[in-house]
Amino acid sequence: MNKIIKIYCEGKKGSHDFDILEKVIHGLSPAQILIEPIGSVRGAGAIIQYNEKGITKSDFKLFFRDRDFDKPIPEKPVLEQDNERKYFYYSYRTTIENYLFDTSIFYSFLKYKKLDIEYKINSEEEVKIKFIETAKKIKYYQATRHTMGKMRTGKTNFGTKWTTKSGILPKNLEENFCKQKALDKIKKAKKITNSWEKTNFNEIYNSFINKFNENFINNLDFFIYFQGKDFASALKLIIPNFPIEKYYKYAKKHFDYTKFKDLIELKNLIATKL
Repeated sequence: MNKIIKIYCEGKKGSHDFDILEKVIHGLSPAQILIEPIGSVRGAGAIIQYNEKGITKSDFKLFFRDRDFDKPIPEKPVLEQDNERKYFYYSYRTTIENYLFDTSIFYSFLKYKKLDIEYKINSEEEVKIKFIETAKKIKYYQATRHTMGKMRTGKTNFGTKWTTKSGILPKNLEENFCKQKALDKIKKAKKITNSWEKTNFNEIYNSFINKFNENFINNLDFFIYFQGKDFASALKLIIPNFPIEKYYKYAKKHFDYTKFKDLIELKNLIATKL
């Protein structure tokens, strides 16, 4: 009897997570592999355990989820297994959207939609310039989000943003404003206003802002660290009225998982369980 492999993911059928996972498992025995979207990462463990008690039980299961700001980004691109919940696996990049931005695919999309002339973008190099401009616009906001993520604890979770959700950018993206808003939220959550808290915040923040230097930006390493939805929203500020959802659809159609070591690891892991 064939083994049943269940891959749980965020979102729903047709979401970025689902569609990229379909690309990853392509070529394996589809009858034995089920992709099960569960919506939000919140409460994922309980949802998965409940699902596993149903009629179709798995011989092997894993939950492939965004790293977000919940885990530090490893030095090398790896598929990271959770230490406690062993069936949880984290993407190397911060979010699933981070895998969909590519200078070549982006420029191909512009030409396909005849937008290269409208936006005056005439090469991949010019796409890169736009991406870099976008990253610089949200650099300080991303540094504060990473700082808040690192300072959170289980008892005091003050989040990593002060806007309603990822992709909704603050109206002010200047450094001092972002730092102060982050500090205000931390202090409110912890109900303390001591100098240690600010010193600790500044030390962590500086470690990230120093990482996000000129080489980091020019190498496009922000596609590893920056929140994908935030980047997409900032891109629409740099390229007004850019049809981001149509781009995502095009990028997923032309997506090549073999460009990403963690996704190769994911496929190999699944293959060993068949």
